Formats: sequence, structure tokens, C-alpha cells
Amino acid sequence: MIVQIKKILVEVKPHWKRVIVIAITGILYSACYAALMYKLKDIESSFSSGNPLKVQSFTILVLSLALIVAVSRYFHIYLMNITAEQVVNQLRSKLQKKFLNMDLKFHSEYASGSGGLMSRIMNDIKVIQDGLRMVADFIREPLLAIFLIYNLFLLDTKLTLMIILVAPAILFLLRFISKSIRRHVRSGQENLEKISATIKESLDGVRTIQSFNLESVLENKLQTETDIYYDIRKKVHARIEAMSPITEFVASCVILGIFFYFGSRIANGSTTIGVFVAYIGSMLTVNQPIKKFQESYVRIQETVVATDRVYQILDQPSELIRAEHPTPFPQNWSRIEFKNVSFSYGHHQVLENFNLEIHKGEKVALVGESGSGKSTIANLMERFYDPTAGEINIDGVSLRSIDVSELRKNIGLVSQDVFLLRDTVENNIWSGDFSKPKELVKTMAQKAHAQDFINRLRYQYQSQVGDRGGLLSGGEKQRISIARAFIKDAPILILDEATSALDSHSEVEVQKGLNSLMEGRTVLVIAHRLSTVQSCDRIVVLKSGHIAEIGNHDDLIRRQGEYYRFYKLQNQLASN
Repeated sequence: MIVQIKKILVEVKPHWKRVIVIAITGILYSACYAALMYKLKDIESSFSSGNPLKVQSFTILVLSLALIVAVSRYFHIYLMNITAEQVVNQLRSKLQKKFLNMDLKFHSEYASGSGGLMSRIMNDIKVIQDGLRMVADFIREPLLAIFLIYNLFLLDTKLTLMIILVAPAILFLLRFISKSIRRHVRSGQENLEKISATIKESLDGVRTIQSFNLESVLENKLQTETDIYYDIRKKVHARIEAMSPITEFVASCVILGIFFYFGSRIANGSTTIGVFVAYIGSMLTVNQPIKKFQESYVRIQETVVATDRVYQILDQPSELIRAEHPTPFPQNWSRIEFKNVSFSYGHHQVLENFNLEIHKGEKVALVGESGSGKSTIANLMERFYDPTAGEINIDGVSLRSIDVSELRKNIGLVSQDVFLLRDTVENNIWSGDFSKPKELVKTMAQKAHAQDFINRLRYQYQSQVGDRGGLLSGGEKQRISIARAFIKDAPILILDEATSALDSHSEVEVQKGLNSLMEGRTVLVIAHRLSTVQSCDRIVVLKSGHIAEIGNHDDLIRRQGEYYRFYKLQNQLASN
């Protein structure tokens, strides 16, 4: 618990000036509120004195204290709330940055998927925010309780000592319940992560789910998870709500005893009604900060759990090691070399002692069966992963020693699964490189053969593309991604199954854009359709993570090896 609180304090540290004001206003509120309660002892003597000046000064003092209480409470809570907002915004930004900078292995192996990560960035952060807002109570209410208990000692020491004997039992109960709450809260947050993952899975796969009539399966899955979450939250609420009735019952017994105690003392003239009013006022008021402290303490337990879950992600190192003193991307380079490269996903070996040289300006195709390692080579090239053995060099400079951002700046990617921002057509094309003039967007759209369909859109370049480009067809999305690659103007280009999901008409249009994009660049083409790789300088045929054969289309056909077998099979399928 202490570790998590320290981590939150680090986040709060940049706002230390405001925290000081929060602390001062909290102290001021507590002290003035307690003083207001204490001054009630003079109410009888002031009004029975018959002196108007004494009544007036008493009234002004009480009103002044009440005004200070009101103003200090406002600033105390307001400043705490806006500090909590800023801290959680910082944490949310840190989490997003962490997600975006983690290697693909982290994302592919995370148990709850992107839905689980969304739960951490939304649900856990919300719990932290609520907990931070309670920190104001956690500071203010104990101080108020201390000042009020001090009042009680001043007013009647003997009675106060007797009442305090009850406190250890309440504190023991509080500690016992809080441990139980913390355990169930952690379980609840983990289950909420599963619920978020299931909801996202339902939304992302709605087309497939409806096609296979899987609605009831997903509904039952979510119902099961929400039932488990409901049971956990019942236990948490049962423990939270059990604390108030117990303390209220104890308080009621104590107050009843106070009435009898002061009734007898007033009757024998050993105290005044004013002292009784001040004592009972302080006693009733002290119940409020104790209850608030209990609630704050419980919420802090939830915050500790949420903080621990958030920092499990923030403190997790990426397997992609970044160079401390990066080497610039080589200028006027001549070749890319894969040298004894091996890679595995867990225990599954994908590449083994892979060796390949790609010369500048060369168009090299990778073909082979699914799982042969084609896309893995592209992922290694962009350092989405690092090889488990061997290295990839550009003119002898290891990719590991080049700054990742600089490396990716020099590599363009056009893939089968086109990702577009939920933004305008113009901004999606411009996102290839926002540092370049926006005026280039239309020029690059023309080069990508996207100009005609963009002009047919209702708002043309200002038209929204929808979530992941859902308002556009596959061919239209692909041409925007090609225009985006034109804007980036990277010397190395990776085409990863760029036309495999398109119909014949769309493929023709997209291929025109790709042919234009490939001019003057070093191109790595990954394709299942052999018709798209026949013009490449070299074709590398992969089988089980090894190179089966290399050559151009004509050479490989003459050899009648693995490539010839693929070619013949595809022709047969096309003729059927």
C-alpha cells in the first residue's frame, strides 16, 4: 500500500503549490469549525448577560468563523478536485503513450486484449480519480476530529477519556474490513477488465457474430462475467455499508450517556447549559469526520488496487530495447542485410538462420505458404519485434542501434489491413507526415489514383472516413493509404498483401497507385497472389522459416520447384 501511495505522490508532486493551498485551507476549515463549536459554550452567558455589545461581539465572532469555514471548504474541495483531474489526465496520457510504445508482442500476448487495456485506461483511472478526490476528506476530516476531540477535553476531560476507550475497537474493525475490501476490489477490477474485453470483442466482430448467429453466445458470456462482477461488488458494498451502522450505533449509545451525564451535572449546578451545548455539538459533529474518514479510508483501498494495476503496465519494460546513443539512419546506403536471423513466437520457431541481402532500388518479393515467415520479416524490418538471434543491418549498421522513430521514418508500409484515423480524408492522407505542407495532399491523392473517388464524396477531402475507415470501400481505403505513403516519401517500402482483399476492379485501380508508389524505391513485397510479384527483380520463396529458392519469375518457372508449384496451383484455381 505504501509503495502505491508513493507512486501517486510522484504524480501529484508537479502540483505541490496547489497542494500546499489545499492543506492550508483544510487546516483553516478544521480549526475554525472546531472553534465555532467551542464558542457555543458562551451562548448562554452572552444572551443572559443583558449586555448588547457582548451579544453583538459574540454574533460577529460566530458569523466570521462560519464565513471562514465556508470559503476555506470551497477552495479546499475545488482545488483538490481539479488536481485529481490533472493527475488522472497525466496517468491516462502515460498509459496511452506506454501502449503505443510497447512492442507488438506485448499487445498480442496481453490476456484481455485491447478491451482489457481500455479497462485500465478508463475504469482503473476513474477509481484513482475518485480516490484522489477523497484525499481532501482524508486530510481535512482527521484534523477536524482532532480539533473537536480537543474541544471535548477542554470542556470535560473525565467524560472524554471514558468515551475514547471505545475508539480502539472501532479502529480494529476498520482495519479488518479494509483488508477484506482491498482483496475483493482487486478481484472486481480484474473481472471488469474481462467485461470490457467482451464488450469490445462484440463491437469489433459484430459482422461475423451476426453472420454465425453468435449473438446469444456473446450475450451469455457477458451475462456470466457481469454476474460474477455483481457478486464481488455485493461483497464490497456489504463491507462498506456495515461500517456506518456499527459506528452510528456506538455513537448513539455514547450520546445517550452524555445526556444523562450532563443532565445530572446541570441539575446539581456543577456545569452550565452552554458547556453542555458546546460538548454535545462537538460530539455530534465529531461523528461526521469519523464517518468521512471511514469512507475515505475505504476508497483509498480501491485506489491502491487501481494504482497497482495501472503501474503494472507503466512499469513493465518493453522487449524492444531502444539505443541510448542512437546512430543516424545511414545516408546513401546500398544494401539491407538479414544475417542469420531467427525469430520465434513463444515456442513456435518462425524463422531460423535466415539470410538475405536486398540492394537499394531493388524490388524483392516474399512468397510462401501461410506461417512461412513472410510478414514476420516485414515486422522485423520495422522493429515491431527484434530477432531472437542474428541481426538486420543497413550498410553494416544494426537496426538496434538506430533510433526507432528515425528507422520507421525511412520505411513506408501499405498493408492488407488498412488503418485510418477517425478523421477527414485530407487528414488521413496528411498523417503520412504532418510536417509537410498540406497542399501536397491533393497531389499525392492524384498519384495514388484516389482523386476521382474523393471528388465524388459529399465533402470531398473534408469527408469523414468513419471508425477505421468504415465509410469507405476496401479499394478506397487502400488508395488513401497509398496516398499517405506518398506523403511520407520513405526510401524503403513494404507492401504487405496490399491487394489480397480487393475485388478485381479495385485491385486494378490500387495497382496503378502501387506501381507509381514503387518507382525509385527499395520495395519488399509480401503476396499470396503471384500475379502481383512477377515484375519483381527477385522472388524469395519461403518454406517453414527457410529460403527454399530465389530468382526472378522466369527463372523460378524453369526450375519447376516450390514457386512453380504455387504458380501452377493458382492458375488451376483461376481457370476453375
